[in-house]
Amino acid sequence: MNRNTPWGGVPSSSDSDQLPLGAFEGAPLLPVAEAPREPVESDAPAAYRELPVCGEWTYDTGDDAESRGGATVIESLPAIAMRGMAAGRAGAASGAVPGARTSASPDQAPGTAGRPPAAARAAAAAPTPLRPVRPPMTPRIVPQVSHAPTPLPALDELKSQHEAHPGDGKTAVALAEALDQRGNIAAALGVLQRAIDAGAESVPLRCARAAILSGRLRYDDAEAELKRATKVHPDDPDLLLQLGMLACRRAKWRDAVEPLARLVKLDGASAQAHFYLGEALNKLDRLEEALVAYERAAELDAANWRALKGVGIVLDRMGRPADAAAYYRRARDAQSG
Repeated sequence: MNRNTPWGGVPSSSDSDQLPLGAFEGAPLLPVAEAPREPVESDAPAAYRELPVCGEWTYDTGDDAESRGGATVIESLPAIAMRGMAAGRAGAASGAVPGARTSASPDQAPGTAGRPPAAARAAAAAPTPLRPVRPPMTPRIVPQVSHAPTPLPALDELKSQHEAHPGDGKTAVALAEALDQRGNIAAALGVLQRAIDAGAESVPLRCARAAILSGRLRYDDAEAELKRATKVHPDDPDLLLQLGMLACRRAKWRDAVEPLARLVKLDGASAQAHFYLGEALNKLDRLEEALVAYERAAELDAANWRALKGVGIVLDRMGRPADAAAYYRRARDAQSG
């Protein structure tokens, strides 16, 4: 059989790689695609196609975009192969070859009737990208954030002042706070005790010692310091606040209510007193009183997002989710601000 036999058999120049898996009777095979003699130029956008399978050209269903809601679908390789096999069986039964031309067109050489045009064969043979190349991403400019440590008080100056006036309570408290920030807890407690021994007012110094001990979870030692201060001045506002806060930290809610309620009567402008009182009352299910305490704390300190959150929690518990959501949003804004 000569080379120009259109489809009567397998041409001598057929590509063996295009033979199907499993022979079937009457299936047409394509000859090897020849390179075009002249380059073909086109302004049309390139179509994204799959590689040819078993002598079939891929079918781009872009023309069916309107029927598919405007989405262009590319047939998968197995679907193309199955469709080609079905077409081959139908062509064998009817004697016609799918996609074959009945007469040669002007761009075809004599004896090649039924073969696709050179431009189509070149387009089918040339590998094309399966997806468009993504454009390079623009680098995102990240602002530089300064992580400089917060400056601490001048320790040497405070030490000099304390050495010169050991009985000065304010200087002792300031020096103890500076040492506490540096993690020197023993030295901070020693400075406060030295000031007490030197005759300084003991209640604020005992409260300062209790605050340092409570911050290190030494609750028993902190409570002992506050009890010593209570013997000297039981109605001191700072002492009452420290007693209420320590009781809240130890989850002794009933013990926290009494000193905090006394403090609110003595100093109604203490936002901390109202907040911790709201915490204790909420844990004791005294919701109406807790709501009043939280709201007052939020009025006195608009930046106290915990008080705003507490209002939301109580409103949720009272069955008012819409009002609670508004306070949750306010708490979120105050926290982020």
